[in-house]
Amino acid sequence: MTISKKFLLYLLSVAALSMMACTENNENGENGGNGSEEPATSDIVDKVSQYEAREFDGEKRAGVFYEIFVRSFADSDGDGVGDLNGITAKLDYLDDLGVSGIWLTPIHPSDSYHGYDVIDYKGVKEEYGTMGDFERLIAEAHKRDIRVILDYVLNHSSKLNPWFKAACADADSPYRDFYNFTTDNREGWGGWHRVPGGEGWYFGDFDSSMPDLNYGPATSCATNPTFLALVDAAKFWIDKGVDGFRLDAVKHIYDNQTSDENPTFLNTFYTTLNQYFQGKSALGYKDLYMVGECWMGHGDMAKYYKGLPALFDFTAWENWMMYAINNSHAKWFPKDIIGAQNTFKQYRSDFIHATKLSNHDENRARTSLGGSVERAKMAGAILLTSAGSPFIYYGEEIGMKGDKSKGDENVREPMLWAPKAEDTYRTTWMTPKFNNNDLGGTVAGLAEDANSIYNVYRKFMRLRNTYPALAEGTIELPEGFNDSDTTNKQVMVFYRQAGSERLLVVHNVSEKQSTHIVKHAIKRPIADMNKVKIESKSDTEHVLTMPAYSSIIIEL
Repeated sequence: MTISKKFLLYLLSVAALSMMACTENNENGENGGNGSEEPATSDIVDKVSQYEAREFDGEKRAGVFYEIFVRSFADSDGDGVGDLNGITAKLDYLDDLGVSGIWLTPIHPSDSYHGYDVIDYKGVKEEYGTMGDFERLIAEAHKRDIRVILDYVLNHSSKLNPWFKAACADADSPYRDFYNFTTDNREGWGGWHRVPGGEGWYFGDFDSSMPDLNYGPATSCATNPTFLALVDAAKFWIDKGVDGFRLDAVKHIYDNQTSDENPTFLNTFYTTLNQYFQGKSALGYKDLYMVGECWMGHGDMAKYYKGLPALFDFTAWENWMMYAINNSHAKWFPKDIIGAQNTFKQYRSDFIHATKLSNHDENRARTSLGGSVERAKMAGAILLTSAGSPFIYYGEEIGMKGDKSKGDENVREPMLWAPKAEDTYRTTWMTPKFNNNDLGGTVAGLAEDANSIYNVYRKFMRLRNTYPALAEGTIELPEGFNDSDTTNKQVMVFYRQAGSERLLVVHNVSEKQSTHIVKHAIKRPIADMNKVKIESKSDTEHVLTMPAYSSIIIEL
């Protein structure tokens, strides 16, 4: 597996810019990065594994998405705030990593740093750039076969949204029905707030600054003016070239989270926009990508597949993988994943299982794993070899840390591109608490470290893009899997298969060495992490010696 010529040129140009101490040329965000010294070499990348995988042909089969918290990712103009041109400048980095889609947290005008209180659903926040900057980002992403999906907030708007201001100012305004108002006394009722400058109360479940939108009965939402306004704004972005949407807080749109109301509404919303999307994809995709944030257990979450093609799986990370790695108790993870997918199939045969580690609302993955880089590498290796459609939160590939209990902004800290003195793209809008020096590693430094978490992510993302079995294959348990057998519980074993391609994946999630016996013929080991040793006793018996926190993928 060799490093791409595009990325070598990217890093070489970065090194040249650093040596000249050039901090200019950021106006249009055209430089791929900065602050790196010598470029990563194919030798360094290959040392992540002692085995030879099939060479990556450049086709992104895996559909790996990358979440970008826009404010923190890359600052192109030196004002301390991440922006759209900064993202455009880093597209070669994302392309080389193997990313085939990016999810941008809200880019609309808002009154907060995070953007989830939307003032104008058709606008771009001034700090992030212009509509022209956004159009260029879309065009440059599409040149690299990278889809762009926008965070879309359906549950509520900002209190500064013109719709809400008009509704508060005049009880007879047509926008009054866009929200939930009452003249009844709601003093002390959760979620109810006094109308500013007027009489009565309005409902805002999350905060007084975020009044909930009202779509009327879910069964007739298609003709509701609020629904039509949100659809109209979404069509505006589709016309700009957007490939899909991440829908925020979908279980909160209607209060009864386990009823059919939310799935019914979401199905109407998705179907309406997907019909509009037909024939508009610059990359040739048939359908609009739409993924929902539905923070629920699998039984309740699965019902939302009646409304949306894709849903984020929080349980697989929070309840299963995190526990498995922290407790060296990994044997049952594949069984749980298979069980979850069987549940999803009951509601949608073509479901997209959006898997993830952390995101902008959770502790950083490395922090949840006790700060251990080795455990964080293992989490990345499991995510990128298991079933599902993976999402990676920015900075996960360099092992960034963050504790949500100290404030949400602490899991949204500035991306570390290069040593601070050389990093002209690092944002400064906040003073970080968990990634406030370069000791944890920067992109530039980790790219040169053969065993870094960055090179583990890069290697396994390329493997997933190279092998259809990893990208889109089924997941199966090993022969004779015994639920009650706790022997070797620290070893996770599963098969991935697509067509005639069949792979065996084995992970040792423990800090102790372990062994696993493979009792069938193998073609070849294609990749590993941490030097797994194979001893063949016969054609159909092979002993794997698995060092601490090691992985291996074998072609059968």
